[in-house]
Amino acid sequence: MRYLAIKADRAREILEKLRAGEPVDEEREVEIRGSGEDVEPRLVELARKLDEIRSNYPPVLKQRDPRGGAFEAEACVEVHRRLPFDPAMLADHDWWTWLAVFYFRELVDWRHGSEKRTAAPANFGIGARNENLLYRMWLRADIGYDPDRRDPYELARRGDQDFWRSHVLRQGYGRCRELVKALVIYQFSNSAQHGPTLRTDELRELAKRLRRIQANVMFECLDRDAALELVRSEAERAKRAVQERVLKA
Repeated sequence: MRYLAIKADRAREILEKLRAGEPVDEEREVEIRGSGEDVEPRLVELARKLDEIRSNYPPVLKQRDPRGGAFEAEACVEVHRRLPFDPAMLADHDWWTWLAVFYFRELVDWRHGSEKRTAAPANFGIGARNENLLYRMWLRADIGYDPDRRDPYELARRGDQDFWRSHVLRQGYGRCRELVKALVIYQFSNSAQHGPTLRTDELRELAKRLRRIQANVMFECLDRDAALELVRSEAERAKRAVQERVLKA
């Protein structure tokens, strides 16, 4: 694919200029990379679909509004479905930053800003490249994608943004797809009315245990059943560890 990109060391200044309504010399600041078909026509349809989803949500989100996470659960599917699978482009963080800053700036500010403030630069992939909103949504859908299910995106839709951001995408084991799918199945196996299986403190304890185990176990080699059994057994240990701490307090 032929796509555009902005370098990390220029992204913050470009974002500030655009927000201030100042002109940006795109010929100097934006690079053309890749070859072949231009990706931008695909973005028009993606933008239309994301606007359609967003129209079902409030025009302004409060800080930590759970509806922001609900939006991500819907929108991640469209981001993944409508972007072409070009490994070079999808691995290029400079492209994701261009996408957030130039193409979806208003969306990022809506999702992570408020009436009184704009979204932090990290949500555009500036300073913390993996925190880019569009990249996070694509990665969530890609990790959760399961072609063997009637709805391949069923697992990607489960869970809130804190679960995916804190307990999957920021974790080393988050790159191990079968383990992540097992974690999603375990944590959100109950119906929505009963909520997640583990409380937040228990989930944090489980994440610590999985990080420690990863030093000695190749999670990438686990099949679905083995991964689910590992998550279940370590979750039980996590619950006991939290309970013991409460009793000792």
